[in-house]
Amino acid sequence: MPRKIRGVEEQPRRLIGDLAEQLAGELKSARPSGQPAIEEQTFPTGSIRVTVIWDKWDRVALEDRTAIILRAYELAEGRGYRDKIALASGLTVPEAHAAGMLPFQIIPAVRKGDPVTSEQCRQTMIDEGASTLSSADKPQLRFATEEEAEEARKRLGTRLPNSEPVWVITQEVGRVEDWVQAGEP
Repeated sequence: MPRKIRGVEEQPRRLIGDLAEQLAGELKSARPSGQPAIEEQTFPTGSIRVTVIWDKWDRVALEDRTAIILRAYELAEGRGYRDKIALASGLTVPEAHAAGMLPFQIIPAVRKGDPVTSEQCRQTMIDEGASTLSSADKPQLRFATEEEAEEARKRLGTRLPNSEPVWVITQEVGRVEDWVQAGEP
């Protein structure tokens, strides 16, 4: 078996506590947009699966993400609700996209003569919850469903007046790698 030596990248306990408190605040706020995006799925047994998509997970170990989510639910909803959570996952937007969870995206299609600028669109997308982890210049505003993307498109038009025609919803239907492999004998 190969030998793997890993360095300890201990997150300060204060950072973990701060993230749990921030996430608990988000659970209580019920904002219609922005990060984190929190999805709960309840099973017939009463168990709950929680997925939190949040760019603040960047550089936080997976096991710490789970602990933070569980602590946040305990702070926001109480111990009984926390104990119903059977699976808690935390992913950044790029990680969730790579996992195929966010196939819908809103992009700005700013043309010459439009009443809004690319920079205004960029900032409005960030205000709506777009990720800048992959590129600070081209934020990614991604969603799990077309309905979620459409709701966000409407909010973008409200946040940035006269921008309605600029926002375009795209959907990924596969990866180039999938098409190349499908064509090979």
